[in-house]
Amino acid sequence: MKIEGEVDKKIFGTNGFAVILIKTEKGEIKASGEIDFLNEGEYVFLKGRWKQGKYGREFVVEAVEKSEMRPSGIEKLLASSGIKGIGKVTARKIVKTFGDKALNVILDTPENLIEVRGISRRKAKAIQDYFMKMGRKRDALLFLSEFSIPMRIARKIVETYGEETENIIRKNPYSLSVEFKGIGFRKADEVARRLGIALNSRERAEAAMLYCLEKEASNGDTYMEEEKLIDRLSSLNIDEEKFREALISPVFFEKEGKVGMKKYFLWEDEISKRLNELREAQESLPLEDFSSFFRDISDSLSIELDELQKKAIEEALSSKVLIISGGPGTGKTTIIKFIGLVANAKEMRTKFAAPTGRAAKRLTEATGFTASTIHRLLEFDPTSGTFERNESRPLDVDILILDEVSMIDIYLFRAVLRALPLDARLILVGDKDQLPSVGPGNVLSDIISSGIFKTIFLRKIHRQREGSLIAENAQRIRAGLIPYIEGGGEFEFYPENKVFQKIMKLSTEEIPKRLGLKPLTEEIQVIAPMYKGVVGVHNLNKALQDRLNPSGREIKVGRERFRIGDKVMQTCNNYIKEVFNGEIGRVIGGDAESLLVDFYGREVVYWEDDIDDLVLAYAISIHKSQGSEYSAVIFPIVRQHWIMLQRNLIYTAITRARKYVGIVGEYEALKWGIKNDRPLRRKTWLSVLLSP
Repeated sequence: MKIEGEVDKKIFGTNGFAVILIKTEKGEIKASGEIDFLNEGEYVFLKGRWKQGKYGREFVVEAVEKSEMRPSGIEKLLASSGIKGIGKVTARKIVKTFGDKALNVILDTPENLIEVRGISRRKAKAIQDYFMKMGRKRDALLFLSEFSIPMRIARKIVETYGEETENIIRKNPYSLSVEFKGIGFRKADEVARRLGIALNSRERAEAAMLYCLEKEASNGDTYMEEEKLIDRLSSLNIDEEKFREALISPVFFEKEGKVGMKKYFLWEDEISKRLNELREAQESLPLEDFSSFFRDISDSLSIELDELQKKAIEEALSSKVLIISGGPGTGKTTIIKFIGLVANAKEMRTKFAAPTGRAAKRLTEATGFTASTIHRLLEFDPTSGTFERNESRPLDVDILILDEVSMIDIYLFRAVLRALPLDARLILVGDKDQLPSVGPGNVLSDIISSGIFKTIFLRKIHRQREGSLIAENAQRIRAGLIPYIEGGGEFEFYPENKVFQKIMKLSTEEIPKRLGLKPLTEEIQVIAPMYKGVVGVHNLNKALQDRLNPSGREIKVGRERFRIGDKVMQTCNNYIKEVFNGEIGRVIGGDAESLLVDFYGREVVYWEDDIDDLVLAYAISIHKSQGSEYSAVIFPIVRQHWIMLQRNLIYTAITRARKYVGIVGEYEALKWGIKNDRPLRRKTWLSVLLSP
C-alpha cells in the first residue's frame, strides 16, 4: 500500500520513531513508524499498511520511497531550525522572495539570501549549513529505506559512514553484513543485486566466505574444512573457481584443507607460541620447601587438605603453567585461597581475575582476595579498543590466577598472555566439562587436550553441607549416570505434562517459600536450553515479568520496553560500559531516551543505540548462565529441546546451583540428554597447533 502527501504536523517524535499527520488529496491521515527524520512541510511518498490503533485508524510506515521539500515545507523548517534570528517572519520573507527556487538558493547560492532584510552573510551560511547537514542525513536514510533496511539500523549506518553512506554502499554493499549487527549476507546480497553487482563477482564470493566463517565462529569454530565450506558456498551460488579467487584475499587463511579467518589463526598461533615460551622460561622466584605453610594455613582455616589438593598447590607454586580442573564441590576455590595465602607469605605478587564481573565478585567473596575482571586487570581502553597492559607494559605479577577459564575466548586469552611477563607463573582454573566460551575458540579444553601442560583433575567432592547432592549428581551426570532424585530435597525432578505451569509455580511460589528467597532476586534463576517454544527463554521471560513485576513503571526506549525493577542481562561484551556478556542487572530508572541499570552496585546508562544489547533475564539460556551461581536453579527439559540436549549442557545447568535444582519435564528427555555425550567438538587452530 502506498500513500503520498505533505507532512502537516509531527505529533510525537523520539529516538527515530514518530507519529505524524499527512495532508493527502483524500484528507488527513495519521502515520507512524521510524520516520522521525521527516519534517513538517515535506512532500512524501510512503509505503506501508493500515492498522486499527488505540486512537483510530493509522498508516504504519514500512519505507519512505521519496521525499521532496516544497516552499511551504522550507518555511516551516526554517521557522523551527533554531538558527538565531530566524523565526516565522524571516522564514516567510525568504520563501516569498525566492518562491519555488528557495531551496536551490539556500543550497547553491546562499549569498543571495542577503537580499532579504535581516539576513547577514553569517546567517546565510548558517542556513545553508543547516539544510545541507539535514539534507545529507535525510538523503542517506531515504537511500537505505529503498532496500527496506529497518530505520534503527539505517541510523547506525548513517552515523558510521556519514555523508559518504551512499558512495560506500554502492561501492561495496557487502560491507553492511560485516559491520552492522542485524544485516546478514542475504540482506546485503539483496542490496547488491539491486545495485547491479554481478552474481559472480569476487566481492560477493569474499563476502559469502566471510559470512560462512563468521557464522561458524559464532558457534566457536575458528576454521572450516575446505570441502564443507565449498559445499556451503555452493548453496549461495558460488562455485569453486570463485572460492579459489576469494581465498587469495589477506582476510582468509588456508592450511592443510582447513580455511578460516586469518585473524583467528594469528591469535591462536600467538597463544600457542606464548604458552610454550612461558613454560620454558625461568621463573624469577624459585621456591624452597613450603610444607610448613600448609600446616600453618590449614590450622588457621581449620581445613584439612587431601593429597591431590596439596599436590595442586605445590605444582601451582613451582610450575610455570598449571591447569586445575574440577566440578562443583571438588575444592577449586579452597586451592585458590591456599595458593594466595602461601604466595602472600612468600611475598609473591599475586593477582586474581575472572572473565565477568559476577565471576570476579564470587571469587573475591569465596577467597578473601580481591579479584577483578580480566578487562580491568589488563586496563582496557574503550576509546582505542586496546589493552593498556601488553608486551610494552606487562603486569607487575609473579603469579596470575584466572578462574572460570572455560568462558575465556581466544581474543581475551591472547591479551592475557601478551601482558604476562615470562618470569611469572600462570594458573588456569576451570571446569572442562562445562560448555565452552561464547566467543570463538576452546581455550581450556585445547590446552588440557594437548597434554603439554601440567593438569590436576579434581574428582573428590569435599562439600558436606547444602549443595552436596548437587555436586554428587554433577559427577554422576558427567559419568553418564542418572542423578539421584530427592522428593522435597535439594535435587528434584518433576515429571510434568504441564511443564510451563509447574515452572511458574516453582519459581514464583514454592521455592521462594521453601528456601526463604525473594523470587525477584538473582538467587532464583530459570535456565532453559532453547529460546523458542512455550518453555523457551522468550516466552518464560514475558510470563515471569508479568507475574513477578506486573506494576513496574514501563519505559520504552526505541523499540524495547522494560519496567522499573526488571531483571535484565547484557548479551554481548560492551567494553566502553565495562559490562560483559551474561552479566545480570536490575532496571532502576529511565525515560524515553535512556534506561538506567544497576550491575552489582554500578549504575550503567543505556541509550537507544545499545538498548538492543539488553534483554529480560527472569529466564536465561544455559550458555548465558556460565560463570554464574544461584541459590536455586529451575530447568525445563522436554522433547522439543531434543536437538540441544547434550550431557555437558545439562551438567552446566545444574552446576549453576548452590542449594537447589528443580528439573521439570520429561524423564525420557533427561535420559536422552545425559546419554548424549557427543557434543560437537569445536574446530580450532589452537588444538592443531598444540598437538604433539
